[in-house]
Amino acid sequence: MILVIARRELAALFQTPLAWLLLAATQLLLAWVFLEVLDRYQAVTAAEFELGLNAALAERLYGAALLLLLLIAPLLTARSLGRDQQLCTDQMLASAPVRISAILLGKLVALLAPLWLLGLLPLLLVAWLIGASPVDLGLFVSATVGLWLSGLLFASVGLFAASLVRHPTLATILAYALLIMLSLIHDADQLAALQLSLLDWLSWSQHLVWLFNGVARLSDLSYFVLMSALFLALAERQLANQRLG
Repeated sequence: MILVIARRELAALFQTPLAWLLLAATQLLLAWVFLEVLDRYQAVTAAEFELGLNAALAERLYGAALLLLLLIAPLLTARSLGRDQQLCTDQMLASAPVRISAILLGKLVALLAPLWLLGLLPLLLVAWLIGASPVDLGLFVSATVGLWLSGLLFASVGLFAASLVRHPTLATILAYALLIMLSLIHDADQLAALQLSLLDWLSWSQHLVWLFNGVARLSDLSYFVLMSALFLALAERQLANQRLG
């Protein structure tokens, strides 16, 4: 049933120009950043080229991809639940013998397809350099995993926000607010002059920085999985309460 819902969501997503336009615009922007980084390192020595190029691509190219994921994921998630509410198909799903968790997971799988494709684009661009210059594949694979896990978390937070607010625009704004808060929450201990390691752990940016530096720690991988599961569980509970109401 999860795959059936995912296929339905994917078909609805790619029948409209929104997904195609987002992917095309993303590819153009990432290609521009990629060429800009290469242009900067044309006149440096070989040693500086090897060290600086890999670091610059991990910072600039993957940083741009992360920002695009952050912008796009809430838009797609708000549309996913908002479309059902506007077309009243959410009532048919509610009356069908389908678990809410299956509906959410089906929507999540469909959302991850374009988001993970976006996360793969930087690695495909970097692959053009293999054989032409020294490329730290381990660094870029780790950064790609970081983008995929970020897409998982962003989509989960977006689904939770969409379950709270029926209007797609308000759901998108709420998702942005939650994601920004989770990114900057580690600064709270500095403002209060306290050393609260819990706030550092709750910040997704604190975990992502390790992956973008080529270090895949189990604690960081676990964070994205656990936080995504938490927001999906909260969304499931909210939708279940609405069904009972």
